[in-house]
Amino acid sequence: MIPLTRLPEGLRLCAQNIRDFVVDAENLLSKGHGYHAVALAIFAFEELGKYSELKRLGEQSSKMGTSNVTVKDDLFSKHDYKQKIAKQLLPAETTILIPAYFSETYFSPKYFGTKEVRVEPNLRPECDFVDWVGDDWRHGTPHDTERLKKFLDAVMNALNKLGG
Repeated sequence: MIPLTRLPEGLRLCAQNIRDFVVDAENLLSKGHGYHAVALAIFAFEELGKYSELKRLGEQSSKMGTSNVTVKDDLFSKHDYKQKIAKQLLPAETTILIPAYFSETYFSPKYFGTKEVRVEPNLRPECDFVDWVGDDWRHGTPHDTERLKKFLDAVMNALNKLGG
């Protein structure tokens, strides 16, 4: 449980964290480091889900006249839980980093085929780690810089709508 009096501080910290992730992702993108920019964009997205849920639960607690906010532990530990919440806040098309018809110029179909690449919990590790898959090294995830910028803009728009 979180004391209702401490919730504004948590919301402020979450909002700042979202902004920092977005700025850092944009900086990485401008330097051609898209893989890590995708990871930071996903962090911002998850933090947006957390912010939204904390705000909703805080408003609910205020209306009920309770002094504490009851929060599921998943909000602080489960990436898929936070992303599920955040997905409700963004236009679905902004979460598509590569449409299904992308070409080999973006990324080797050897790993991703012609499947649409969306922001999802299992995508984040693809951006951060170098892995040996089958008979080759793999690092990074396919993305289109303009689509990633739209995703970051959508995250910021949603945060602003929530009053963050």
